[in-house]
Amino acid sequence: MSNKKRKNPSGKKVNQASTFSLLINWSLRLLVVALVVFILFFSAVHSGVFGPIPSNEDLENLINSQASEVYSQDGKLIGRYFLENRSEVKIDSISPDLIHALVATEDSRFYEHHGVDHQGMLRVLVKSIILGQNAGGGSTISQQLVKNVFGREAHGWMTMPAVKAREAAIANKLNEVYSKDEILELYLNTVSFGEDTYGIKTACERFFSTSPGDIKTEQAAVLIGMLKAPHSYNPRLNPERSKTRRNVVLGQMAKEGYLSPDSAEILKALPLELNYNRNISEASAAQHLTQHLRQRTQKWLDENSNKEGESYSLETDGLKIYTTIDSRMQRYAQEAVIAHLDHLQKAFDTDLKQQGKWSAEIDATLQSGFLITNPHNGQVLAWVGGRDFKTSQYDHILSERQVGSVFKPIVYAKALEDGYEPCDFIPNRQVQYTQYDGWTPQNSDGDYTGSYSILGGLTHSINTISVQLLMESGIEDVIEFAESLGAKSDLPEVPSIALGVANMSVEEISNIYTPFANEGWQHQQVIITRIEDADGQVLFSNILDASERVVSEKVSRQITNMMQSVANQGTARRLRSWYGIQGAIAAKTGTTQNHADGWFVGYTPDWLGVVWVGADNPGLHFSNIKDGQGANMALPIWSKFYQKVNADPELSKQLHSSFPFTNDLTCELFQEDNFLQKTFRKKLKKNKDTGLEESEDAQEEPKKKKRFWDIFKKKK
Repeated sequence: MSNKKRKNPSGKKVNQASTFSLLINWSLRLLVVALVVFILFFSAVHSGVFGPIPSNEDLENLINSQASEVYSQDGKLIGRYFLENRSEVKIDSISPDLIHALVATEDSRFYEHHGVDHQGMLRVLVKSIILGQNAGGGSTISQQLVKNVFGREAHGWMTMPAVKAREAAIANKLNEVYSKDEILELYLNTVSFGEDTYGIKTACERFFSTSPGDIKTEQAAVLIGMLKAPHSYNPRLNPERSKTRRNVVLGQMAKEGYLSPDSAEILKALPLELNYNRNISEASAAQHLTQHLRQRTQKWLDENSNKEGESYSLETDGLKIYTTIDSRMQRYAQEAVIAHLDHLQKAFDTDLKQQGKWSAEIDATLQSGFLITNPHNGQVLAWVGGRDFKTSQYDHILSERQVGSVFKPIVYAKALEDGYEPCDFIPNRQVQYTQYDGWTPQNSDGDYTGSYSILGGLTHSINTISVQLLMESGIEDVIEFAESLGAKSDLPEVPSIALGVANMSVEEISNIYTPFANEGWQHQQVIITRIEDADGQVLFSNILDASERVVSEKVSRQITNMMQSVANQGTARRLRSWYGIQGAIAAKTGTTQNHADGWFVGYTPDWLGVVWVGADNPGLHFSNIKDGQGANMALPIWSKFYQKVNADPELSKQLHSSFPFTNDLTCELFQEDNFLQKTFRKKLKKNKDTGLEESEDAQEEPKKKKRFWDIFKKKK
């Protein structure tokens, strides 16, 4: 019998056991390696390899970058300075609907976990990887807050696991330092809503013109819905998408028990309605003003430091800047400027074409500076530095331009201080000043007969009278007097200064006229009353009540009465005849060389307004006095503003008062020399058909007239 090997029936099982043992062995090794990698990875995360992990102390001192805000005296927000357009709000001032919408949509287990929702992460893992479904990002509100505050760093292929692990670590620490309500408050104050809008307060103001405490449920759902994709779900840009997303949020609120199903359905059926506030961040109607306030505020900030000895930041420290601006007067002033310049620009364009200007020159935009102040305390009520900040960032309240005849009241006031009376008469004669290269001032109508009272000379803005008064007072003395009133510019020591050849700013002219409108007292201009930090601590308070007498009470009253004559029957009489303004007004118009600058100064018993109009390039101007005079270029802006104030029931009360003294000037404005002149002379009167005023141009060559009595003169 042969010996044959028998097959081992269990051999296959031995091989299977060996393979299984090998798999177990390798699995354990891989598990150990994975565990080591996991430990090393999280050790690296916590040690700051993938970005610093803040300490609890650092987390306790989280500070958002906050926009600084500018407020009018009546509490209206008129501007912001920011790197991120954000204003913070406390949790108790946030509607529960916003909180419920946020929790229901972004983190339904927010009140159950400690910063990281492990169940949520597992759900995301299963749905996204195993089932291939979209399960959201899995980040809790705490983790999103970490991302908003600390940002993310790129680490190549490790970026996503690294940033997620870091955010989870910091989120856990956040929940050790802050309560749930505090985390919600921090989150809602940091999150972005697009359009350079940060924080729930700014978003409520921007999209619905409301506050976080007053927002409606459906509005809250719109804003919370935007968090997933601020641009895609922007209700202004993509209303249909936004409404769909809003309804998803409302559905989540019902699912989590914050709304009844019926209430959710009713709200879903509502149309998407916005009350969009475009000017929350830009305050475009007051941008020249806010730029000016930025400069003034920054000057104070540069000279002061906070309690830690560090510099303040206007863009990030959330300062509150309170001003003297009246928001309604600011709006009316801006509207008046735009309305008139839109009308005047058409005539300007036509005139430039007729002058044969190049197309680029014809595109020149007329600009304006319009400043309203309270002469009794120096407070600035409205500041319009230009027609449109987009077309010109230059502040025309601060630019220096030739002032024309608005300088003349300075000359007249000095003459009155020197002893003249309003009813004293001055011969209307043409004089050649040989010591000034034979310069000879000219009247626009070429007439040099008769005599004008001091009152009449100012009423009709007669050049020869103004220069004679200047020379009698002395050029240097008049300049010194102007400086005492508030002039800061270099004033030329020439006789033509009486006609306004000096370059001065709207702000400067406003300061100079303040004593005339305030019975001789000068006040320093005030525009910022208080600056507070983000916590409401007062950093600066402007208690400026100092005043100085620079003109006698008698002379200031005389000038005011004389300027009332300008408004009633002189170069500013359009106030009455064209615009129907009946209140107490003292006024002066101004027109400069070649009609490049139009000026108007007018004051009531309560406020003073100065207007300048012209092109940035003085070489571009009207070619005729009809269009180019101050009464046509600048006076209408003041008049339109007055009409708007008069139509405001509250502000109109200011216009019903009278100057606190009587106007007892009853003398004639002009006296003829003899019988022939009385019979034949053409008096200075307004042309009722054209509305043309007499020219005040300091440099224009006069048109020569041949008068009746000239026929009796011998030819030389």
